[in-house]
Amino acid sequence: MNERELTGLMYELLSPKENPECGRLYLELFDKHVLRLEMSKAELDSAKVYGEYPTQFIGRTRYIDLVIITNKRFIPIEVKIEAGSGKSQCDDYLREAQLHTRKNFLNEPPVLYYLTLHGYFPERSSATNTGYGESGDLAIHQDKIYKVTFRTELLPWLEECSQHAPKNFYCRNILSRLLTFIREVTQRTDSQLQVEKIMRNFFTALEKRFDENFCRKYRLEFYAGDEQPYHREILKFFFKGHSAPNIGFRCTDSAGNIIKFESDKELWFCVESYNGGENDFKRKRTLIADFAIYDSSIGNCVCERTDVKRLLDGKNILPQDFIEEYWQKGKKGKKLAGCIGLTELHDAHNNTIDFYDVDKTLRQFRTQEDIICAVDNIMIEIEKLLRRFVYG
Repeated sequence: MNERELTGLMYELLSPKENPECGRLYLELFDKHVLRLEMSKAELDSAKVYGEYPTQFIGRTRYIDLVIITNKRFIPIEVKIEAGSGKSQCDDYLREAQLHTRKNFLNEPPVLYYLTLHGYFPERSSATNTGYGESGDLAIHQDKIYKVTFRTELLPWLEECSQHAPKNFYCRNILSRLLTFIREVTQRTDSQLQVEKIMRNFFTALEKRFDENFCRKYRLEFYAGDEQPYHREILKFFFKGHSAPNIGFRCTDSAGNIIKFESDKELWFCVESYNGGENDFKRKRTLIADFAIYDSSIGNCVCERTDVKRLLDGKNILPQDFIEEYWQKGKKGKKLAGCIGLTELHDAHNNTIDFYDVDKTLRQFRTQEDIICAVDNIMIEIEKLLRRFVYG
C-alpha cells in the first residue's frame, strides 16, 4: 500500500460525508488517539474532512494528504511511509494553514501533524522556517509540527474503530484493510518485543522510586496526572526515528516554586534512554540522567550553548561546572541536545545500559530481580546528582 492509497482510505473512514454511519464517531476517536485536541461536541459536529487538499505558492501546486477544518481550527495532516518531504513542503502546508486561519478568524493556531511509519521529523529543507526556526537553531519546533507514528497513534485509533465496525460492507472492508496493513508494517521481532517488556518493567520500577517524599527532598515537582512519556516512546523505540523513553520532573526552588527563567522556560530533571534515531546531536544511546531547560513556546528543550549559558551562568541554580562543561563541549562541536550535567547511569554490576542493543539487554536483564538491582544502583547515582542540584 502506498501513501496515496493509505491516506485515501483514511479519508473515506474519517469523512462523515463518505462514511455517514461511523465517520463522526471515527473522527472523535481520531481526535482521542492522534490529534489529542480534546475537541468539544460542537467542534466535532462542525468538522469537515478533505483528502488531497490543494495549496498553491509561487507557481507550484501541492496537495496536503488530509485536512480537517472545524469552527476553531485548520488541521493539516501529512502522511509518510518511507519517502521524505520535498523542499519547503511543510513550510508551504503551514503557510496555507496560517492563511486559512487568519482569513476565517479561527481561534487556534495551526499545527501540522506529521504522521510517519518511523517517527521521523521532516527534513530541515522541508521545514526550514516552521520546524527549525532560525539558522543554527538546534531545537525542533514542535509547536508548529507534531510527530505522530503508525504504531503509537494510528494503530490504537484503528483498533478502537474496529470495536465499532460499520454495517456497511464497503467501509468495513476499508477498516479491515487499513488495520491489517498497519499491523503488518509495525511488527516487531520476538527479541525486540522482549526488550520492550523489559523497558516497561524497568521504567515502571524506576518511576515508583520517585515518590512524593523523594521529590520533596530533591525539589522536584511530584508527578501526577497523565502517563510519563516512556509509555508511548517505548512503542516506537525500534523505529528509525527519534525516540527517548524518559521520566521527567520540573525542578523547584527551596520554597517549592517551579524554577522559571522566562515565562515559557522551566528547568526539568530527566532520566532517559535514547535510541540513536535522527542523531543530529551525536548523543550516546546509554541511559542517562540530566537537567534541561524546557521551552513551552516551541515544545522542546533549549539546545544552543549560548542560550544555556545566558540563562544559567552565575545564577546559582545548577552547579557552575555543569554549565561550563556544556559550554566547552559545544565549542568542540559536540551537540548535547540540551542535556546539562549529563550523567551516565549503570546497573548493579557498573555496566552502562543501552536498550537498543537487544542482545546485551537480554543478557543484562534476565529476571525482574536484575531490573530491581539495577534500579537500586541507579537511584544511588541519581541521588548523588540531585544532591549537587539541591546543595551545590
